[in-house]
Amino acid sequence: MAILACCAWTFAACIPSVHGKRGSIEALLTPQKTDEDLRARATLVEKVTTELPSQIDEYLIGPNDVLNVVVLGHDELSSPRDFNRGIVGTTVRKDGKLHLPVVGPLQAAGLTLEEFEDALRAHVASYIREPQLTVDVLRYESQKFHVLGEVNKPGTFPVDGDTTLLEAIGLAGGAKTEANLEGAYVIRENTLLPISLSDILLRGDTRRNVFMRAGDLVYVPSTFDMKVYVLGEVPKPGAIPMPSGRISLVQALAEAGGLKHVEARQNAIRVVRGGWNEPTIYTLNYESILAYGNDISLRPGDRVVVEPTGLTTANRYLQQILPFLNATDLGWRLFDRAQSP
Repeated sequence: MAILACCAWTFAACIPSVHGKRGSIEALLTPQKTDEDLRARATLVEKVTTELPSQIDEYLIGPNDVLNVVVLGHDELSSPRDFNRGIVGTTVRKDGKLHLPVVGPLQAAGLTLEEFEDALRAHVASYIREPQLTVDVLRYESQKFHVLGEVNKPGTFPVDGDTTLLEAIGLAGGAKTEANLEGAYVIRENTLLPISLSDILLRGDTRRNVFMRAGDLVYVPSTFDMKVYVLGEVPKPGAIPMPSGRISLVQALAEAGGLKHVEARQNAIRVVRGGWNEPTIYTLNYESILAYGNDISLRPGDRVVVEPTGLTTANRYLQQILPFLNATDLGWRLFDRAQSP
C-alpha cells in the first residue's frame, strides 16, 4: 500500500541571489537568526505539503490471535470454556485457520472480524438454521509495533486496529524530558511517514494521528544526539554530528566530501528544514555557499540535499535519509525477532 502521496509544491517566495550586502528579509518560519541567514542567501524558498491517505481503524485477524466464538445455544460449536479459567478462546493456527469443534477448520487470517463472522455464519448454517453468533478477539498476538528512544517504557506493543500514534506514545509511558519531538519519526513498511510528532503532542494537531499497524516503528531521539544529514550527490552521504550543537553549511558539506563534480547540480543545493510533514526548502547555489556558507548555521535535523535534477518529490529525500536515522536497523531487528517462531 502506498503510504506517501505525491507532494504538492507550493511556491512561497522567489528571492534573488545575494552576492554583496545581505538584504533585510523577514524570516519565513521563525525570527531566529539561522532562518534569516539561510533565507537571505537562498535563490528560492518553497513550502512542501505531503498528504497521507485516509486512515481506517480496521484490524485483520492473524496467526496466534485468540478468538472467542459464541454460537448462541450451541456450546458444541463455540470456543471452549473452562470452569476455573472462564473463556479460553480458540487460537488461529500458523496456517491462518481457526479450528472449532464440529465445524472444523475455517480460514480466518487476513479477514476482519465482520468478514470472518459472515464466513462462519454461512459455514455453521449447514448444521443449524439461522445461526446467531459473535466473534471477538480475546488476545491480539499476531501483529506488533515498536516505540523506541526517549520514552519512559520503550518496547513492543500489540496492534489492535484502534491504537493511534498518540496512544502508542502513552503506552510507552510518554516522552522523556530530553526527548526531541521535532526529530521523532515513524517508519512503516520501510518507508518514512510524513508525520510530525511535535505537532500532535505539543500543538494538538491530530490530523496525522495515524493508527498503528504491524511493524510500525516510532523512534524519539534525544536532544543531546544532535546531527544534520547530507544526502544525494556527495561522496559520503550520511548523518553529520554537530560538535557542541553547532555546524555551518560549508562544514557539513565538507564532512560529506564536498560535491561530486560531474553528477551534482551546483545551482540546486537544498536545505530542508522543519518537520517531516511540512518542511520549508531553501535552494542555494554552490558559489554562494562557498562565499557565505560559514555564516549559515544549520539546525539539528536539517537535511542538505544535493540532487542531479532537482528535488521534485519529498518521497525521494525521505527514502534517502532512511538508512541514516537512529535505531532504524535496531527497530527492524526487533520486529523480525518478534515475528520469529
